[in-house]
Amino acid sequence: MMKTLQLGFSGSCYWCMEAVFQSLDGVISAEQGWMSAGNGKDRYEAVLVEYDPLTIPVHVLVGAHLHTHHATSNHPLRRRYPSAIYTYTESQRPVVLEAIARHQEDFAEPLVTGVEEAMSFVSCEDDKQGYYFNHPERPFCEGQIAPKLHILLSRFGNYVNADKRQIIEQASKGLP
Repeated sequence: MMKTLQLGFSGSCYWCMEAVFQSLDGVISAEQGWMSAGNGKDRYEAVLVEYDPLTIPVHVLVGAHLHTHHATSNHPLRRRYPSAIYTYTESQRPVVLEAIARHQEDFAEPLVTGVEEAMSFVSCEDDKQGYYFNHPERPFCEGQIAPKLHILLSRFGNYVNADKRQIIEQASKGLP
């Protein structure tokens, strides 16, 4: 029986993050919603990712996250969209921290991505789940999500699901 694990991710809108993680082999589910951590009072747009650690390593999940949002920027919307990875077990924290350190060399500026213990996750309504792959032709998908998936394909193409790859490649036509 396959043993799956969970990690949470925040840093940009959940539609964007959901599409990134749904594109990867080894990701069982990527569910958008709101994550709370730390004091448990504040909630942030996030994606809860269930994955098979034998199929996709944590460093790939972390790398995909870091490369598809502004992980080095403390921009004005950072309070609403903190760059963070939320762990569910004590043993995940050092693995996630090592993965962040491993990817730091890919960036000229220091990463601002934090590692937090997940407190709770509240899922979005069902009709919002799977937004990109249900509506790839919508303007937000074409303008905001497709470029992130193009980055995913170029940096982590070996881990992109074959069915999703076709959709991403079609949407990436004309992107630099």
